[in-house]
Amino acid sequence: MSLTSDEVNFMVYKYLLESGFTHSAFTFANESFVNRTRIAPGNEDQDIPAGALVAFVQKGLQYLELEANLNAENDNDDDDGVDANFSVLTARDLLSKPVDALKALVKSRREMSAEERKRAIDEEENALKQKLEQRRKAAMEVKKIDGVHHGGDHEMGGFENGVDGVNQLFDVSGDEVTTLDGHLSEVFVCAWNPKRDLMLASGSGDSTARVWTLPAGPSGRVAQAKMKPPSVLEHSSSVDVSATAIKTENNGNNNNNNDDVKLENGEDKLKNNGAGDAMDVDGSSEKKNGTTTTTTTGNQKTKSKDVTTLDWNSEGTMLATGSYDGKARVWDESGKLISTLEKHEGPIFSLKWNKAGDSLLSGSVDKTAIVWDAKSGEAKQTFAFHTAPTLDVDWKAATNIFASSSMDHLIYVCEVGMQKPLKKFKGHKDEVNCIKWDPTGNLLASCSDDYTAKIWSMNQDEALFTLSEHKKEIYTIKWSPTGPGTKNPDIPLMLATASYDHTVKLWDAKTGQCIRTLKMHTEPVYSVAFSPDGKHVASGSFDKRIRVWEIATGLLEKTYRGEGGVFEVCFSADGSKIAACFSNNTIAVLDF
Repeated sequence: MSLTSDEVNFMVYKYLLESGFTHSAFTFANESFVNRTRIAPGNEDQDIPAGALVAFVQKGLQYLELEANLNAENDNDDDDGVDANFSVLTARDLLSKPVDALKALVKSRREMSAEERKRAIDEEENALKQKLEQRRKAAMEVKKIDGVHHGGDHEMGGFENGVDGVNQLFDVSGDEVTTLDGHLSEVFVCAWNPKRDLMLASGSGDSTARVWTLPAGPSGRVAQAKMKPPSVLEHSSSVDVSATAIKTENNGNNNNNNDDVKLENGEDKLKNNGAGDAMDVDGSSEKKNGTTTTTTTGNQKTKSKDVTTLDWNSEGTMLATGSYDGKARVWDESGKLISTLEKHEGPIFSLKWNKAGDSLLSGSVDKTAIVWDAKSGEAKQTFAFHTAPTLDVDWKAATNIFASSSMDHLIYVCEVGMQKPLKKFKGHKDEVNCIKWDPTGNLLASCSDDYTAKIWSMNQDEALFTLSEHKKEIYTIKWSPTGPGTKNPDIPLMLATASYDHTVKLWDAKTGQCIRTLKMHTEPVYSVAFSPDGKHVASGSFDKRIRVWEIATGLLEKTYRGEGGVFEVCFSADGSKIAACFSNNTIAVLDF
C-alpha cells in the first residue's frame, strides 16, 4: 500500500478537524494546500474515512513490528535485532525512527544495564519536554505581548520601545475603498506603474494579468462607479476571460466563499510541493474557482497556469510577467504582447527589469537564472549554479550584477558576461525565500525559512549581520527608500522583515539592531512595503488585514479588513494610494 503526499496531508487535516484543533487545521490547510488535492470536495468522508490517520499509523506500527522482529530472527548472529516485546524501545522511538535506526538503538541500549537504559530514555524524554515547553512559553509570550482581542471594533495592541497601551484603530470602511473585480482566481501579485500614479498591474491564478487605470480623485464608491474595464493580458488560450465568461462561470460573484482554506500563492506552491509537483502532467482537468485547468500529457506544460510575478520597467512603458508555464512575457502599457521569452524548463517565480530597461532577469524552478535581451527576446546568458529551484533574483542598482537565491540555502552574486559567480554567500540553514539589494547597491539582504535574515557585503564572505529575533519563517523583506544616496537622505536606512510569526520587524542597517516590532497581525505576514517618503510601512497578512504604521512611533495609523488573505501590498509612486491583492480574487485600493 502506498499513499500520495496529498492523501497524507488530507489525513492530517481531517485528524486536526476531528480532534477539535480548528485553528491548526486552518493553518495546515493554508500551508499544505489540501484544497488543491485530487480528493473531490464533498466526498472527503468517502475518500478519507474518519480516524484514517490514526488507523494508518497503527497499521504502520504493525508492519514495523513485523519487519523488526523478522530482522531479529535473521540477525541472531549479530544480535542486533529488535526484541519481540520492544522492551528497550519507547513509543516515540517506534514512531520517529526507521528500522535501521531502531536496530542500532536497540544494540546500544542492550549494552546498558536496566538502570542506565532507563536513565538514558528519561534524559531523552526530558530534553524533548524542555524543548516543547520552551516553544510553548515563546508562543505564550508572543500572545501576551500582542494582547489581541478578537470580536470588537477596537483591538488592544502592545508596542515595544516605550509605546504601550490601548490603540484606537482607524478602520477604513468599504465605502472608502475601490475594489477591483474581474479575476477568476486568487490575485497573487500587484504593482503600481512607477511613472503613472493611477495605473496598476495585477497577476492571478486565472492565467491572466490585468492593467487597471483608476480615476483621479479619492478612492471609494464614486471612483468605483467611474472605473473602466482593465486591459486583460491572457497567458492562455484555454481560459475565456471576457466579461461574459466572468459573469457566467463565476455566477456574477467574484468573492471566494471558501477563502479560509484557499490561501495560496505561487511561491508557497513551490515550497510545499517542490519542483516535481509544480505541474500536472497526467492529462486531467480540474475546476478551480470557476475555471477549468487543462493539462497536456507529454510536454509537461499546462494551458492554464498562475501568473506568479510581474514587474514594470523603470519608465513604466513595459510590463514583464512570469508564469507557471515557464514563460516570461513582455507587454506594453496598453496590454499588447511584445515578446514571449521561452527557455526555462519550469515555473518562473521571480522576474526583474534592470535599471536601463534593456535586460530582464528571471529565476525558475529549473534551478537557473536567465538574463534576457528585452528588445529581441533572446536569452543573453543562462546561470546554472544552484542545485535546487531558484526562488528570487534581484539586480544590484544600475549595474550588470545580480543576486539569486535558492532552496539550496545559497546566494550567488553574478555578473552578465562572466562565467563564474563573483560571490557565493552561504550561512542560511534553510531555503532562502527572498533577496534584496539596498537602494544604492552596497548591501544585500536575504531572508530564510531558518527564522533569520542576513545583511551581506561584497567586501567579505560572512554576513555583516544575522537578524535572528523572529520565531518563525521570514517570508519577505524590503529596504526603506532612505539613507545616503536616496531621496530621503536624512532618514537612516532600514530593513523590514515580514514573518510567519505574525510580526513585522524594522532593523537598523548600520548596527543590525531591531529598532521596532509591529505586532497587531494575528496570522502570517506575507507582504510589507515602505511609503516613498520612508515614514510609514504597510503590511498585509492572512488575517485579511492591511495595516499601516508610523515608523517613528510604531503607532498603527490605518487598518483595512478585506475578504481574503493578503498576498501583496504596495504604495503608489507618489505615496497617495495603497493597493493590496487578496485570495478572494480582488484588489483593494485605498487612499493614504
